[in-house]
Amino acid sequence: MSKRYDLLLCDADNTIFDFEKAEELAFYDACAVAGLTATPQLLHTYSVINQSLWELLERGGITQSVLRVRRFELFLEKIGYEFNAPAMATAFTDSLGRQGVPLAGAFEALERWSRLVPVIIVTNGISKVQHGRMDHCPIAPFLSGLVISEEVGAAKPDPRMLEIGMEMANVTDKRRVLMLGDSLSSDIAAAANAGIDACWFNPKGAKNTKGLPVAYEITSLDEVDGILSGEKE
Repeated sequence: MSKRYDLLLCDADNTIFDFEKAEELAFYDACAVAGLTATPQLLHTYSVINQSLWELLERGGITQSVLRVRRFELFLEKIGYEFNAPAMATAFTDSLGRQGVPLAGAFEALERWSRLVPVIIVTNGISKVQHGRMDHCPIAPFLSGLVISEEVGAAKPDPRMLEIGMEMANVTDKRRVLMLGDSLSSDIAAAANAGIDACWFNPKGAKNTKGLPVAYEITSLDEVDGILSGEKE
């Protein structure tokens, strides 16, 4: 059977990499630099602040260079602790770049997909972090490109990120491109904005509260193989 798609654009965090685990490890390192004893409660406080700022980034309300430090300024204000926020931000970023923790079966899936179509990672992320983690895990041979929001000056759901990925792969027909990701507000919305089919990786069974078009909804990365090969409608 002929392939349905000629290109897979793939999100990184919580699609390929276990971002929650990586964030936890990096946060603990940042706390150590600040002389804080990291706790699950402190991590939760930071995560809520960080998530709200990334959502603001998706709406174009903040830049990544500001976000990188601002999240720690707000965190330190919230817990009433005095420390140098840029130093804490640097420790966090350095540590996060070393945390190439994959989701179960993700690297094996990437290897399989790369034998079917070119795979390009399209990620809203800090350049230093994304390049650092790619250098510390064995997925480079499976990738045909890497699009990082900080480097291209646009963040998902901006369709330009997906269009840049298409240019890298010399694919012009949007009907032959699939965007795989876990986030409705960034990955799936970007696919809708670009006119590209979306594959929503939704292992926790969340609801599509945004009403975005989803060509495929999956709970396991193993399901992507059949989609790419045209065996799964």
